[in-house]
Amino acid sequence: MSGKTVCDFFVCSDGHKMSYRLWLPETETPRAFIQILHGMAEHAARYQRFAEALNSKGFAVFAGDHRGHGQSIGNGLKGWFAEKDGWDRVCDDAFELAAHITGQYRVSTTFLLGHSMGSFMARSVMVKHPDFYSGVVIMGTGASQGLVGKVGKMICRRQIKSRGSKAPAELMDKLSFGSYNKNFEPSRTRFDWLSRDTREVDKYIADDLCGFICTNGFFYDLLTGIEFANNQVNAKSLPADLPLLVISGEQDPVGNNGKGVAKVCELYRNAGIADVTLKLYEGARHEILNETNRAEVTSDLLDWFEGHL
Repeated sequence: MSGKTVCDFFVCSDGHKMSYRLWLPETETPRAFIQILHGMAEHAARYQRFAEALNSKGFAVFAGDHRGHGQSIGNGLKGWFAEKDGWDRVCDDAFELAAHITGQYRVSTTFLLGHSMGSFMARSVMVKHPDFYSGVVIMGTGASQGLVGKVGKMICRRQIKSRGSKAPAELMDKLSFGSYNKNFEPSRTRFDWLSRDTREVDKYIADDLCGFICTNGFFYDLLTGIEFANNQVNAKSLPADLPLLVISGEQDPVGNNGKGVAKVCELYRNAGIADVTLKLYEGARHEILNETNRAEVTSDLLDWFEGHL
């Protein structure tokens, strides 16, 4: 059984009010904290089921709604970070929230888990704050996009110049996700690539805070973050003893059906990190916490956290 759920707002260093959720176990002192960084066009509340499973084992869990997402949107825009340096800003938000919450408890261990866009955030935050986390789970990630990423940033700059950074990025959305259902034809919905569980896909589609088209500025920031996360120099700056779990669905198009995920592992192993584990789930798609085998995924994650306390 889980303890209690706290829903509140945290004021970031620039005055932005970020919504967050804190799931506390029944135990008086949590065994460790697990911070979740959610993906693009979704929000923290979607991790309730997973958080309660972690609570049942004595872990405390927290997750913020990134700028332009969930309850952090406020009077702002869906899918927009900032006028300048948006990627740095959301990564700073994540760490500021972590320092705020964990500083209130006498708990020495904090793990970081990032999914999809959140995986690239996690891979950035761990570079910026290499001594804070006891281990990092990189879920639903991808490798460097190379020339494709550079072309994407060029398109974003042109779209920002002609339409503004806050305009919905229909072109970039199509270029980024238009082919993701290709391996799942005939597709039932635009989001079949998320999960084999049709009920979970339908819940995503029915959620007004999911599946929206992000802005031109957002896509520029995201591509900047993907570059940063896959930079070899940044990888080599990480502590050699930082445990990493790289986990994904074998049929996840974000990770190029496992090929890009393997490249991410190779990046960190080549950087000298001793404890890098790769786990691919056969047949699973992008949202492995909402997949048909989610009980297996949750059990594996619990085992990994337990093994790195």
